[in-house]
Formats: sequence, structure tokens, C-alpha cells
Amino acid sequence: MTDDDEIRTARAKLNWVFGPGRPHVTRMVAEHGPVSAFDQLTAETPAADELRPELQDRRVCLREEAADAVAEAQTWCRVVTPEDPDWPEGIADIARAGGFSPVCLWALGPAPLPQLASTVTVTGTTTATSYGMWTADDIATGLTVAGRTVVSSGARGIDITALQAAASCGRPVAILPCGLRHLYPAASIGVYDQLSTSGLLLTAWPPDARPSARRVSANLSLLAAVSSGTVVVETPYNGAALGTLRRAMRYGRVGMVVPGPVTSAVSAGCHRLLRTDPRVRAVTGPVDVLEDLAAAAATGGQ
Repeated sequence: MTDDDEIRTARAKLNWVFGPGRPHVTRMVAEHGPVSAFDQLTAETPAADELRPELQDRRVCLREEAADAVAEAQTWCRVVTPEDPDWPEGIADIARAGGFSPVCLWALGPAPLPQLASTVTVTGTTTATSYGMWTADDIATGLTVAGRTVVSSGARGIDITALQAAASCGRPVAILPCGLRHLYPAASIGVYDQLSTSGLLLTAWPPDARPSARRVSANLSLLAAVSSGTVVVETPYNGAALGTLRRAMRYGRVGMVVPGPVTSAVSAGCHRLLRTDPRVRAVTGPVDVLEDLAAAAATGGQ
């Protein structure tokens, strides 16, 4: 095993045992490197609350199970680490803003990893209208034809519509709040199957991790960080898509929303942002999105 392989395996084992975003794990990796960090952190069985939820009620031989699980997973998916040249550089902004720092990512599919300058996040409500889904399809298709990589979560409504549209003419990336063995939601499995052979499924959680509200919330940071801008197509006042957009702007990305009918509750969040945050741009199609991204790049933004 080469040094690179040893580092990759150690990061994957840390992720399998602890999950992403554990500050003490991040600190140990920074101070001692991933190989030594794994050895030290598993020299004795960690406290249950230090383990990821799937392991907290089990008494396992962590080192052996982690090694076996990672070896098996690497037969059908790949582990991506910060040492890799194609690691999504935007992820570093999550930690700089006080968020979690994944020790590795798990990927399935042939498409390249999302890179900041060429990637756009398209997201929105799960209770989309026909107007919203048509607009998401139009924007995702136009961005893909223009050479941009579309990323989204695969949630019902706007997100899966955007991925499906982009998959018809390109190689989008689904960023998931779950492991690759427990794809969520079930209604999106058909699109995920397509992306696993022509696009990319990407997650910060190990393969057997199940979706949870906490993981869905943490995943918003990844959606926001990996792209140069986020477009929200329909969201109510308290929609999760607003969290993605706010995080994107916190990371210095371009924030964009699609206006909707003034009578539409699922566009109320978009309209509120347009009234209250001068940084937010109104866009009506892919041309507007591309223009705003180019303007930001020209002035030193993303």
C-alpha cells in the first residue's frame, strides 16, 4: 500500500467510525495526519456519543469493522480526499465560516467532481408547482448546454427536476445527505441510477449512513460551497433552500432567486429575500444566471 493509499484508507475509516464534521477528529487529523489520528482515536473504544449514530448502540471492534467496511466499499465506489487534486476547493470555505469539515467524500459515477468556477447549484421547494418545475428544467438545461455543471440534492420537487433536466444533456452531480447504500428519497432512485452511470453521486457520509434531519441540514453547506452560485426556484418563507442560499452568500458565492406569482406561497421566500437582501439577484432563466456569474467573476467574486 502506498502512502497515498494509506492516507485515503485512514480518512475513509475515520469517516466510517465518526462521520463527518467532528471537531476533535478534524483537529487530530490537522495535528497528526489521518493515519496517526485514526490509530490514536481508536486505540480505545470511543465514547458512544463520539461515534456516528449507526454505531452508538453497537459494541463493535471498530478498527476491524472499519477496515472491512472501507475495503468492501472501495470495490464499488471511490473515496475522495483533500489530498486529491480534484477535491472540490470550495469546501474549505465551510470550515472558514465555522461549519463542518469532512475528512473525505464518497463518490459513485464517472463525472468529474464539482469545481467552483464551473458549477451552479439549483435548488428549491419539495412542493413545487408546474411553473417552478418548468423553470428549474429550463435553467438546468440551459446551464448544462452552456458548459456548467448543475448540482442539487435530489429532493422531490425542484431539486430532482433540475438533476433530471441536466442529465438529459450533461453530467450533473447529486450531493446527498446519506450514504450511497441508502439513497434518499426513494422517488428519486431512478435518476440516481442514471447518475451513477453517467453523472455523479457525492456524499460526505459513509455508505451505510441513513438520511436524517441533521444530515439534510448539514448537506446544505456542501450544496452551497461547491458551486460559484446558487439559484433558488420557489421556496416558502422557511424553506430549506433559503438555508442553502444564505450559506452560499456567506461563502462569497452569488445568490439568485426566481420570482414567482405574487399569490404563490411557494415563492414567498424568494420575494422576501429580494426585498430584504440587496445581494440577492432576480433571475428568470439561464441567460440571467450566466450573466450574474460572469459579472461576479469579473469583479473578483466567484
